[in-house]
Amino acid sequence: MCNTAAYVGTQTAAPILLEMIQKQEGIGGGHYTGLATIHEGKLHYRKVVGDSAHLRATTDAEALPGTIGICHSRTPSGGDVEWGQPFVNCEQTLAYLAQGSMGYWEGRTDTDAMAAALAAKGHTFRAVADEKIGKYPVLPDGRCVHMSELMCHAISDALDETGDPEEAIRQAFTDWPAEIMGFYLTQRHPDTVYGARYNQPVCIGRGSDGTYMASTPRAFPNHVAWQMWLPPSSVVAATVDGVRISSLGPADDAIVDDIDACAVRELVLARLQEGPILASNLFGPVKALSARTDRVVACDAFYQVLPDLEREGIIGHEMVRVDGSAPGLSAPKVKLFLK
Repeated sequence: MCNTAAYVGTQTAAPILLEMIQKQEGIGGGHYTGLATIHEGKLHYRKVVGDSAHLRATTDAEALPGTIGICHSRTPSGGDVEWGQPFVNCEQTLAYLAQGSMGYWEGRTDTDAMAAALAAKGHTFRAVADEKIGKYPVLPDGRCVHMSELMCHAISDALDETGDPEEAIRQAFTDWPAEIMGFYLTQRHPDTVYGARYNQPVCIGRGSDGTYMASTPRAFPNHVAWQMWLPPSSVVAATVDGVRISSLGPADDAIVDDIDACAVRELVLARLQEGPILASNLFGPVKALSARTDRVVACDAFYQVLPDLEREGIIGHEMVRVDGSAPGLSAPKVKLFLK
């Protein structure tokens, strides 16, 4: 799993976003990290192979200007630094990040056709590789390309066509569906973070200084007292003053979250009775609690239960390190234990 964060408010965004990502690292992500902000009408972004500490140590990401931004930490699925997120469009006026996979839509969404169509329009891509990487799409010239970079360019095209930033992400998500969520920033609308999700997690928080969004509420600062989960199959527009939520598509197509938080709590505690366990190893058992066979909303309840149990003093965690995605680098993993 990847980790995501977004902030729009009255404070400088970059240090807030890096703290939010660091709080989530180890449950997922930690292998590639990136950050984008907008300030005075200009997009700024930095990314590295490595975790948030490596991004801080080797770039000026924490000093990027602006009170709006998005941040991402991804899994070790191959590629060089350009395969980190966020991705940017050709003009470097829009930045996009995502979490998830094709899932149910693998084989139903023709990603190679998407790559060919965008290439035919003249788009150029940075996250490319001569060798095949995982199940990522293939360009007409035979190079592999990151699916989320394609989505970045698709949203950019849709924004050009519609002039409507919410409709742009809605159109890209419905034209090229996958089991994903995504956030994007654009210089055209420098006061709003736009996002959408099918079944991957987006939690929204509100504080006196603005609006926060992340994969899990454990990312939020302590003063963020109000929170809610963005419903599956939704689009969101977040500003300093609040959020606007709309449907991603027809109501009949909406994905339903059927995993009960109480059942997740019981599962987590039962597994920890057997001994410490990596948080990432609980995704499979939690997903199995759903009655659905596809498009499962597996993270919301799990990501809600973990900080609740820690806040109650029932469980704790320690950070362990595993091999990173480049020589000499390591990545964090969260190991949970009963107190």
